[in-house]
Amino acid sequence: MNANLTIKTILAVAFAAICTNCICQTTDNQSIIVPSNSASVQPVTDTTIWANPHEIAQFPGGDSVLRQYIIDNLVYPESAKDPKLNGLVLVSFVIGKDGQIEPERVRIPTDIGGKYKGIEPALDAEVIRLVKSLPKFEPAYRHLYKYGETERVPVRTQGNILFRIRNGQINSIQIFK
Repeated sequence: MNANLTIKTILAVAFAAICTNCICQTTDNQSIIVPSNSASVQPVTDTTIWANPHEIAQFPGGDSVLRQYIIDNLVYPESAKDPKLNGLVLVSFVIGKDGQIEPERVRIPTDIGGKYKGIEPALDAEVIRLVKSLPKFEPAYRHLYKYGETERVPVRTQGNILFRIRNGQINSIQIFK
């Protein structure tokens, strides 16, 4: 009987140690202090990227202002002015919950085999630089329904900008969010 009680006490102490800091009482009224390892507690971060939020992220002033910002701030590289250069540059980026572009998530996608899909390295690098420099967006939102009320919660979302290059010049810019 005493061994059974000891096993139960050890299990209770182990369970409490896993859950939180606590002081446990054993059956013989001895206190056991179970410290919590605060270094092992990691904050939970939401890494979800919503493809279809209820309210999409908006550039201040709208897409026409975003296009004008791109035109005004793009430094077109000399090496990309080749008249034979034609194609598409797609840049993908993530807009955080605070509306800021997450610089580590700005990239030019690769194909299924992992091959880089840009058309000219200097132009690709300039497009990435430009997107990383974009001002803060109004963040995207999801609507959560709790207890009959709607709560508007900011979420991370993805954006894409497609540059069409014809004869060594940008022919058009399309924005997808």
